[in-house]
Order: sequence, then C-alpha cells, then structure tokens
Amino acid sequence: MDIKKWAWKIATILVMGGLLLNPELMSLVLFIDAIGIDLFLLLVEVQIVAISGYYFHTWIKPILMPLYKALLRADPYFFIPTRDSVAKHPLILCHAVPFLMLFIIGGIVVKPVIDSV
Repeated sequence: MDIKKWAWKIATILVMGGLLLNPELMSLVLFIDAIGIDLFLLLVEVQIVAISGYYFHTWIKPILMPLYKALLRADPYFFIPTRDSVAKHPLILCHAVPFLMLFIIGGIVVKPVIDSV
C-alpha cells in the first residue's frame, strides 16, 4: 500500500469533513462534490481572469497610454506586434522593446575605430 496516496485520501476526507461541519460551507462542499474539484478551480480561475482584465482596462491601461504614445513619438521602430505576427516571425518582438532597434541599427552602422600601432 502506498503511504503517500493513503495520506492524501485521509487529508482530503478530513478537510471535506471539516468543511461539512461548518453549516455555512455545507452548500459549497456539496457544490464542489457535484461538479468536481477540477471544474470548481476552473470556475475560480475564470473569475480571476475576468476581474483582472476589467481592472487592467479601467485602471492600468489609461495610466500607461500616455507613456505608450510618447514612446511611439520618440522611437520610430517601436510598436507592439500582434500575436499572429509574432507566431509567424518571432524576431519581430525586438520592436516591442523601446529603443532596442535604434541600438541595433546604430551598432551596425557605427563601427568602432580600432587603432593598431
């Protein structure tokens, strides 16, 4: 008999039993038992993604848009590529790093002078 599996089964039974003893959580335990823990965790994950997306679009994005527009004016090679273009051409991600293309082009065009005596 595998001790690890046995310990997990006992721990699961104890946790579910503890939750069942609390009258406020009894409906939650029955719900988790009916749909399964995997589907329950998926439902929680979907809620987290929805809430974080809402807060990103209402709070973080308006704060970062002026910075994005300033970077567009300052760096002629800066843009954020779409997922499809990155899937086709992964090196296009170099354009998403501000001023990286300017450094790369500058390094290619400007060659250091090495004095040899």
